[in-house]
Amino acid sequence: MGVTMFDFLSDKLGYHTKLYVILPGCVNQGKKPAGTLYLLHGGGGNSQDWIRFSSIERYAEEKNFAVVMPEVDGGCFYSDMKYGYPYYQFVTEEVPMVAEKMFPVNTEPENRYVAGFSMGGYGAYKWAFTKPGFFRAAANLSGLSFVTELFAEQRARYQDKEQEKNDVVSLCWGSLEELAGTDSDSKVWIDRASETGEYPALFGAIGTEDGGYAHAQKYLAYCKEKNVKIYYEEMPGGHEWKVWDTMIVKYLDWIQTCLLYTSPSPRDA
Repeated sequence: MGVTMFDFLSDKLGYHTKLYVILPGCVNQGKKPAGTLYLLHGGGGNSQDWIRFSSIERYAEEKNFAVVMPEVDGGCFYSDMKYGYPYYQFVTEEVPMVAEKMFPVNTEPENRYVAGFSMGGYGAYKWAFTKPGFFRAAANLSGLSFVTELFAEQRARYQDKEQEKNDVVSLCWGSLEELAGTDSDSKVWIDRASETGEYPALFGAIGTEDGGYAHAQKYLAYCKEKNVKIYYEEMPGGHEWKVWDTMIVKYLDWIQTCLLYTSPSPRDA
């Protein structure tokens, strides 16, 4: 088992960036891990956060998973930014290509998984919903919300309209109107999945004292209304690592007990 930092020049971004990759001990015996987990960091964070603040390295060994952790700008919301870099293309296209070329990770969709916390939870669902068939399951930890509503509320609290010029909405999409109805609009994902039935097994979690708890309940209620099924967990706690560390191992347990071994239809898990 070990953690590797891989530095490379990104074709999509045009600058050097890095991946942190955890490989379980089985690879030393020439065996492939049971699965590959793409793990996304939150706003203001970086690719080392999961290693520094959680026990993901130990969980990867115990569950026999490879873990791939890319790095993006802390406020990009895993989007192709209007004023910035194409982080959605980087994460969803270039990162898997590099990881699968350079490391002995699983390349089969039935053995690929994604998860993230906060902004990374949004990014995990965005990737999974907009690239149906790429992952077997996706987990959103403390990022369950309709982003158009979330950002509209945030802007309503601004004391000066000038603050909008350099906020996340402006930099990523230009305006709320340009965000609404696009593949970055989290409500669109649910509506499309409801119509097509094409989405992976979904896991969602949040702390009951999280500031986004009410948003999460509204999101879950809409999913239920649209018959888009999410396996949901909550626990005491706020927007914090205590919750994310607990819930990432619950997600891995859920994968192994409900998906890998019993193999139900993903939406019945």
